[in-house]
Amino acid sequence: MLKIAGVSVKAPTDLKIGRFDLSKSGRRASGKMAMDIIATKRRVDVVWKMLPDNDLKLIIDTITANKPFFSLEYPDAGGSKIMTCYAGDIITSLWHTKNGIRYWEEVSIAFIEQ
Repeated sequence: MLKIAGVSVKAPTDLKIGRFDLSKSGRRASGKMAMDIIATKRRVDVVWKMLPDNDLKLIIDTITANKPFFSLEYPDAGGSKIMTCYAGDIITSLWHTKNGIRYWEEVSIAFIEQ
């Protein structure tokens, strides 16, 4: 299950979750590194393969209507999680038409926590 700003969208083909630390670091006069962890943030990379045109339109329209920040509900260890995020690049590749419906071969979006 994937929800963008509360709107259920088609289940992705691939979903990768990254967690990364934001830090402030520098070297002391002794040369020893000092570092403070400011926050841990998440990034959810989502890929859909052969996504119907109307599903892509729903995703783009939902993101556009809720910019700059919106909620993303996604599956994670222990159940689902919700984060406030923004969308990185929306990358689409070749489309194919089958039975009058256009399908996008691959669509990828990175959702980055606020």
